[in-house]
Amino acid sequence: MNTQMGGAVASLKVEDSKLCTEDVVFEIVCTCNLKALVIAKNGVVFAPAKYAGMTLEEIKKGCGICLEISDDERQYLLIFYTLKIGLENLVKIITDACKQKMAAKR
Repeated sequence: MNTQMGGAVASLKVEDSKLCTEDVVFEIVCTCNLKALVIAKNGVVFAPAKYAGMTLEEIKKGCGICLEISDDERQYLLIFYTLKIGLENLVKIITDACKQKMAAKR
């Protein structure tokens, strides 16, 4: 897993972004704190419909507090209203939890 912090956008590279986001992140993060969840394939957004066709980079430019979780094909961008534990701390927690989930899957 690779982690990059840039301003208020953190990027986390994982083996399986769908598994990490749906089975780990949504167990840790209250979805009520999400302003938006953007899903892209190869950098082009397909959900939600209002962003469909835009690039993920275009969406990230307008991010306040954002976390991108990606693998070689799919990207999830979580846009938060607020994040009391801090983005860096959240990334550490998710990194460890995703590693454990992937190890258990094997």
